[in-house]
Amino acid sequence: MKKTMLIEGMMCGHCTGRVTTALNALEGVEVLETSVEKKHAVVETEVSNELLKEAVEDIGYDVIDIK
Repeated sequence: MKKTMLIEGMMCGHCTGRVTTALNALEGVEVLETSVEKKHAVVETEVSNELLKEAVEDIGYDVIDIK
């Protein structure tokens, strides 16, 4: 299932790299795109929204919504 995570706090390529690394560390998550401009990460996964949110918020970013 494709999910789009709206994320606040990413400001540069380093930020998107941290988010990508945190999400890829989860078993069963493939990051398709992470964008500062769009303020989102798009993932292919069956992992729960709560686990995705926790992984991103643990590194200091705010997850506003997951669609």
